[in-house]
Amino acid sequence: MTDASRIEGKSPTNIRGLIAAITAIGVAAVGFGHTLPLFSILLERYDASDRLIGLNTATMALAAILATPFFPKIIGRVGIKPFILACLAIMVAIYGLIGLAGERVWLWFPLRFVFGFAGAGLFVGSEIWINALAPEGARGRIIGIYSTCLALGFAMGPFMVEIFGTTGFTPFLVGMLIFASAVLPIAIASPPPASPKGHVTGFFSLIAKAPATFASSSVFAGAEAAILTFLPIYALESGWAEETGTRAITVYGLGLVALQYLIGREADRFGYGRSLFACAFVSLVGAGLFAVIDESLILLYVVLFFWGGAIAGLYTIGLTLLADRFPKTEVEAANTGFVFMYGLGAIIGPAGAGFARDLGGQFGLELFLIAVMILYVLLVARRWRQELP
Repeated sequence: MTDASRIEGKSPTNIRGLIAAITAIGVAAVGFGHTLPLFSILLERYDASDRLIGLNTATMALAAILATPFFPKIIGRVGIKPFILACLAIMVAIYGLIGLAGERVWLWFPLRFVFGFAGAGLFVGSEIWINALAPEGARGRIIGIYSTCLALGFAMGPFMVEIFGTTGFTPFLVGMLIFASAVLPIAIASPPPASPKGHVTGFFSLIAKAPATFASSSVFAGAEAAILTFLPIYALESGWAEETGTRAITVYGLGLVALQYLIGREADRFGYGRSLFACAFVSLVGAGLFAVIDESLILLYVVLFFWGGAIAGLYTIGLTLLADRFPKTEVEAANTGFVFMYGLGAIIGPAGAGFARDLGGQFGLELFLIAVMILYVLLVARRWRQELP
């Protein structure tokens, strides 16, 4: 049976459901991409310190870590579709309230915490929805498309800031409309069948069963947060112009967008464990090359392009493995644990890279990334041999 027939053989309702969920998360990603630069710019305008801005941003990841253990029970009670719609409604409301809070920065902390709670719920719900409907023979490609749309949305967000500016209530109205528009595809789509009722599995036990799968989420989040935080500073320390750091981040994003479908397709062909190891190994090699790039901008861009694709491939394949590794009764808990591990990595990554730079100076970022990737490659190799990635 060909790849196309495997996908087309699925129910049209399933295909429409997949399109709806991927469209919704892609649109919401534009909102997330709009949020980060807008909120940072405004907090700086309100004379918030760098430390305060960082702490305020971290409240979203903290909310994800604290909230995710409760999501499986909530979804089990209300259903996946109402849960996602409620998360989007909360995000629309909070966006407006942050705009009204203005210079009262102390209000931003509880508001962004709730925003992070709803955002984590949106990711959990969407990924459960997609994993439940993705055809078994083409799951890697479907998750690759999902990851690509997610990355494209994040990339488009900052352009919305450039177009609509950062003054007045207009940018907040834009953010509210973006998240509100993500409601439509979910509202008109049929949700996937509910998971069998029964005991709600705690995801901590699932993490212990498949540590390499769940760690892929943390490694991606931590490495990406570290590179996005410190790459512009690294570029300046290397004697390059300020805009070089921005361009380098753009090249990293292009690699992430361009390679996810290809990675998902090859994972379907060659196996998820083998593909996870390949992405981890390429990510390790790329981290090592950062240390020997010297002054070659061309080499920097080439390494960042493929490194961006490989490091994001960890998330793509890890998410694909959830539905392949766990029975339907545990997939909801597994998806929740995946988002939990992402939030953990998003907090630890920048902090660890900053500590490494304090100790190792300019090369601290490379040393941090190399150390993380060596540990992860060893973990994947060990689990792959046991055929339990």
